[in-house]
Amino acid sequence: MPESRLWADVLRLLVADACSYWQGERTRDFDAESYHLEQAFDDLVRCGPMLRHCCSFLDLEPDWLSEGFIKWCEQNG
Repeated sequence: MPESRLWADVLRLLVADACSYWQGERTRDFDAESYHLEQAFDDLVRCGPMLRHCCSFLDLEPDWLSEGFIKWCEQNG
């Protein structure tokens, strides 16, 4: 389904932004003071509304993804 691919891409971008924040990276599209990477990170760590919304369209468990991301951060800190 095209919608599933769209939501999978949205989730992929959310995770990529959170990983970039954890690794201290910046994006080309925003200035260094941008907080969108931090928002993505906070949402993934707290199993927030963005993660839950994406997961609801993909039949994924948001808590599982959040826990996996936290473990990744601990291993890559």
